Amino acid sequence: MYADLVAVWSVLWTLRPDPIPEIQQTYFSTIGIQLLTTAVLVVLVVLSLTFGRRLESIVEDRYDRHIGEASRIVWLLFVIAAGIYVLSVVWHVTYFVRLVLETLVIGRWTAIQQLITASIVLVAYLLIRFVNRSIDELQGTSSLTKHQSEVAYHVADIGIALGAMTLILTLWGVDLTNIFIGAGAITAIVGLAARETLAAVLAGFILLFSRPFRVGDWIEVQNHSGIVKDVTIFNTKIQTFSDEHVLVPNDIITESDLTNLSRNDQLRVEVEVGIDYETDVHHAREVVVEAVEDLDSIRSSPDPHVIAKRFADSSILLEVRVWIGEPTMRRRWNARTDAIEAIKVAFDREGITIPYPQRVQSARGERFPVEDVQSDRPTTPQVESE
Repeated sequence: MYADLVAVWSVLWTLRPDPIPEIQQTYFSTIGIQLLTTAVLVVLVVLSLTFGRRLESIVEDRYDRHIGEASRIVWLLFVIAAGIYVLSVVWHVTYFVRLVLETLVIGRWTAIQQLITASIVLVAYLLIRFVNRSIDELQGTSSLTKHQSEVAYHVADIGIALGAMTLILTLWGVDLTNIFIGAGAITAIVGLAARETLAAVLAGFILLFSRPFRVGDWIEVQNHSGIVKDVTIFNTKIQTFSDEHVLVPNDIITESDLTNLSRNDQLRVEVEVGIDYETDVHHAREVVVEAVEDLDSIRSSPDPHVIAKRFADSSILLEVRVWIGEPTMRRRWNARTDAIEAIKVAFDREGITIPYPQRVQSARGERFPVEDVQSDRPTTPQVESE
């Protein structure tokens, strides 16, 4: 330890070589010269910082953005250190620099610990950058969704940071047992106080791995139907067709029935129409199929077909089934409207009646006689004419 102190003192002494006192007495002996030199030094520092930005752009164009940023930081540290030392010489306070460095005297083992700590931090930073860059590349190839990428960012960064912190604490001899016990107690308290939030976070991870939908899909959940705009750890943002933005907690989505209308890239649209009981059902079905099969708003495959659904009060109810591609609410509305218009035109051409609701009343069994009940109102006396 004593040898280390001697070595450090020898280094400190070189901060004030023999010519420095002579230069201080000759050139920096008055307040005016010191102030003027300080002003010139400030200008030089500003110019040096400008040069640092230029240096960063040059290195970035030639190598990489991170290397350019690192070069600027190194240059900035050098300028600051040089400026502090020059100011100490100008104002005759080099002893203060020696005093500061003296307080930073450390042993060999402490220096090794600090060096290893700095290495761990640097490796963790580079590892985080590498993992995030890999996640970006996977997202670019559509292997990961935006939601999955965001979750992967947070999980990777937190995992690497916790691992690096654990190594550093172990290196410095910190007992991690009490830390783990305290973290467990805090986790239990937070878990009891924020059960719903933790449930939403857990559901967010379930959605991450199960991937029942993606951003841009048309889904129906909890009486809400719309396009998925964003998926976070806590909730899912849906834009309804009334232009409303609904935030649905992820735990509600995992606990409810979910319908993804965009998953199969096609959607069946049903249109109901009633025909008169006196109409030939088979002929009416053929007319409907011919009316809708050539519409541009529906797909030709699967073929549209018509089924007799049930006996209604005033008609036989037919159900027309057609398919649309790349399902959206607008395409569904257009297909339904086009089908109704085409069916109406075809029925008018073929003379097929779409009956109005009507009821037929008839008596059963014995008929009840209806007597003519005279009114109790007084009658107007008739006057006989002569």
